[in-house]
Amino acid sequence: MKIRIVFTAIALSVFVFTTSCNDRDKYIVTKDENGKLIAQKVPENGVVAELEKKVPTITEFISVDKGFSKFTEALKASELYEDLKEEGPYTIFAPINSAFESSSQAMSENLLKPENKDQLIDVLKYHIIADKITEKDIIEAINEGRGSISLKTLGGNLLTASLKGGNVFLIDEMGNGGRLITTDVEASNGYINTIDNVMIPKK
Repeated sequence: MKIRIVFTAIALSVFVFTTSCNDRDKYIVTKDENGKLIAQKVPENGVVAELEKKVPTITEFISVDKGFSKFTEALKASELYEDLKEEGPYTIFAPINSAFESSSQAMSENLLKPENKDQLIDVLKYHIIADKITEKDIIEAINEGRGSISLKTLGGNLLTASLKGGNVFLIDEMGNGGRLITTDVEASNGYINTIDNVMIPKK
């Protein structure tokens, strides 16, 4: 996919885990023979049903990895968690737990208060692009441009992407930077990337 100059999501390791896709269904997520992560439905007897394979959604991935626990908590508080179960596609720049810990503790706690729900939604939407893009797409666009590009997020704000030492960095509208760590983890409704900082949009 050729990326436009302005667009219109902890390192995930190889793991096996179970997750609830609804109140009754349980899934175990592992790699198939091609190295792709898949979710297999686990019946009540605990035996994986080979014919019940599917690629997990974005929320199914992040909700079972402890490294995303703070991001998941924030998504659930904002109700965006349910939105990210939809078809999409989405690209998520998901902050790892240490990203929230390195941010102001007061800011993180305030965002989770019910009266600050609108602000929390704005911050979370700033980590989501309503499109399916890869790290390669971003790098190619940076190289074709003048060293940086603007990415339009779900909330309409812009993130600036640039390269430093071979790594992609995102700069928010407040001037804070974050480095992409793991990239292009494929979910059924988009891609998950991890970032080591929380991006804050301009008010």
